[in-house]
Amino acid sequence: MSAGQDQATDLAIQGTNTSSITSKRSLERLGYLDPCHVPGVTEKDSPLMFKYVVPKPSRRSPVINRAYHQRTESIRVLVEGWIEECESKGIEQCAVISLGCGFDPTYFRLATLRKAKESKAKLKYIDIDYPTLITERLYMVRTQEALRSLLPQNPTVDDVGEIVSDTYSCLGIDLRNLETLKKGLETAGIVSDLPILVVSEVVLSYLEADESDAVIKFFGAYPDATFILHEQCIPTFDVDDDQENLHPFASTMFRHFQRTMTPLKTLQEYRSLQDHRERFRALGWSTCDLLNMNLFADYVTMPTAEEHQRVSLLEPFDEYDELYWIGAYYFIAVASTGPGASSVQGNKSPDVLDHIGLRSKLQDVTALSAHHVDQETYTSLQDELSEATISSELITDIDWAKQSPFYDLDINRKGHTLSILGDEAFVFGGFGLDAEGHQEGGKVFQPRGQQTRLNTMMRLNMIDGSAETLAAGSDGPAPRMHHSAATSLDGSAIYVYGGRDGPGKVHNDVWRYAPADGWDPLWRARVSNEGESPVPKGLFKHTASMMKVGGREMMVVIGGRLDTGETNSQVWAFDLQECQWGHFKWRSPKNGDQPFPGVFSHSAVVIPDANNQDSLLVVGGIRGDDEKVLNTVWRVSLGAGVEEPNCWVESKELDIRAGSGDQLPPRFGHTSVALDDDRVWILGGVSAPGLLKWQETMVEIRPRESRFQYLRASAFKELVMVGHATAFDTSRGQIIGVGGGGTCFGFGAWWDATGWALLV
Repeated sequence: MSAGQDQATDLAIQGTNTSSITSKRSLERLGYLDPCHVPGVTEKDSPLMFKYVVPKPSRRSPVINRAYHQRTESIRVLVEGWIEECESKGIEQCAVISLGCGFDPTYFRLATLRKAKESKAKLKYIDIDYPTLITERLYMVRTQEALRSLLPQNPTVDDVGEIVSDTYSCLGIDLRNLETLKKGLETAGIVSDLPILVVSEVVLSYLEADESDAVIKFFGAYPDATFILHEQCIPTFDVDDDQENLHPFASTMFRHFQRTMTPLKTLQEYRSLQDHRERFRALGWSTCDLLNMNLFADYVTMPTAEEHQRVSLLEPFDEYDELYWIGAYYFIAVASTGPGASSVQGNKSPDVLDHIGLRSKLQDVTALSAHHVDQETYTSLQDELSEATISSELITDIDWAKQSPFYDLDINRKGHTLSILGDEAFVFGGFGLDAEGHQEGGKVFQPRGQQTRLNTMMRLNMIDGSAETLAAGSDGPAPRMHHSAATSLDGSAIYVYGGRDGPGKVHNDVWRYAPADGWDPLWRARVSNEGESPVPKGLFKHTASMMKVGGREMMVVIGGRLDTGETNSQVWAFDLQECQWGHFKWRSPKNGDQPFPGVFSHSAVVIPDANNQDSLLVVGGIRGDDEKVLNTVWRVSLGAGVEEPNCWVESKELDIRAGSGDQLPPRFGHTSVALDDDRVWILGGVSAPGLLKWQETMVEIRPRESRFQYLRASAFKELVMVGHATAFDTSRGQIIGVGGGGTCFGFGAWWDATGWALLV
């Protein structure tokens, strides 16, 4: 690479500071960050300080706000926890060193908090970044009275590009120059036996692997050092014949950083958590714990239902699939050159994970297993979890159809529905790029224009593979996504219910579609928030299934979200003959069984129960009160009798396990297809806290046998299988899938643009 290219890359990397600090300011404005976690302190008096370093705030998207909330809170908890741990051990002096600090105002927040708390331990805080960026930082600080007043009174060095004092130093140093780094730290008063905390928040990943290794090794020479590293990782998705196949999120992330001239150089060398674990081992660190951000959020930053509910009230949010992807591809590492005795003070090195209560959780192997934690989610130098492998005995091989069922389909759409009527499949609604008016060169869906909610219907011919987008017209349903579509039992019509426009604009209507007649509005009502209601209140991310209840054909709706963001815990059934809703009331659980939780983004299919009556098999989803991703399987039965209540519903959780005894991986955003009375295929979805591996993406559940097995397709396909739609084409003995995709953080969108088919 030429000198000019190196300089351009350095400038681009420095530019990431603007994006990051603007995102953190967005959190501060919206209330994600509880001001210094002191009751009664408002944003006006907030010592969070982001308002002083971002003169032109910008509101980020909800998913970026959520991801940055986890990131910012994680660093805050660890830094403050380490300082508190030093104080609790009677350590008289310690130091925090922030690498690649940018405009981060943590020093000023800590100065305010420590003054209020009258902290006894003497703290040195050192900010380090590129010289040009430090010059900009100091100019900004000196022009803000609130920040300038917190600068040290009598610094030994105080010029345009540097401050050095006994309490705060701001140094312009290129981390690739270790000799300059060593001299700068010595000037700032860092001696070898001083307890230090080094913080690197998405900094070292931009360096070459050997350059970042040198930085980590440099600080590993300090006998009382703790290192907090927050970076990207690449969890293993699929390895076939020693060839790694990347998840589409990873592919999109790599392309983004290449395009912005900020390539993740270190990530090419150190990809998984295991790679980073061995990296710290080789570079001289005696302890190291690494957790992906999903797990860290579960255990530290958002451990309670109350915190989830507090955050959920800040702004409408519905992009859970994207949030959990982000959490699987970013991690926190906490390494130490201890434990041991500080040669000067005679105290054991501070253990921040113990101080914040995380150490004991990470040592509870039983709890980790119940939480579905493996090496891709958490690993350490001390307690290495066994590598998650799936025995070949638990896998059934399945085949893709020899060719795509729709030869020229190019569809950028998610959150839609797919229904089969005879030899035609119908795709309705969703979020994506509108195809109407853009059929050129035989392509059905041209990737152009703005992404939006759709109300177009796409007709797919399963005999000749052709596709046609039908004009929406003014007499059909409004644009929507995350609605439901159930086919009548005689296969003559499609019944569409609910869905949303924005997260706060939910539809509460039922439409009937028949190819010969078009759309027919059967029922509609305004979304209602009243307590008791004889009809649904408007739902999205629910399921609707056509089944017989009391001898009548009904569309049964279960789960889903309301316009308030709350989760629906009621069960409703739409009578096709009367075109009216019935409310089915829950029976009390029997024999200590747990009640059915309010869930969304689950799946449901109709299978017969032991009495050969229609029942629902409900799999996975997200629990509403604490946003926990579930691996549960429920059988839900409905009935109508002469006793009160006339319409009843009851549920029983099934204990479904693999032959090895393993539990079903948690997932949401998947689909389910019932092949017969005791075979249900679960396809795609997002898991937590880790990523669904390719061999876990598809499973078969056998409810009567209380077991499941993994399904391995004949070849790898680069699919996310989220926000997609599936249907069982019984005439041709195949399951067809269409669409799906998502936005991969701020890296760009991925679409499963072509249809696929699995042979049954």
